[in-house]
Amino acid sequence: MRHPYEKFIRGELVAIGLALVFGLIALIQGVFLLIILCLYLVAASLIFDGLIAMNMRNQAHGAKQILRSVLLILLATFLLIFL
Repeated sequence: MRHPYEKFIRGELVAIGLALVFGLIALIQGVFLLIILCLYLVAASLIFDGLIAMNMRNQAHGAKQILRSVLLILLATFLLIFL
């Protein structure tokens, strides 16, 4: 029997894994767009974590994680537009 939140957990792990790979490539090559992509992937991971927490009836933790991801998305978008 599968875990009821397996899709969210898998999405979180994929986002973290891709952020790690793109982050290492961006660190080595110094590509700005890969750094922004890495920030968006970390934000996606936080969203998945928040959804898992909210579905497990931990509303406060889920709301904090989603708020953190929104702030990270705003920061990455600001950097993308103005730099």
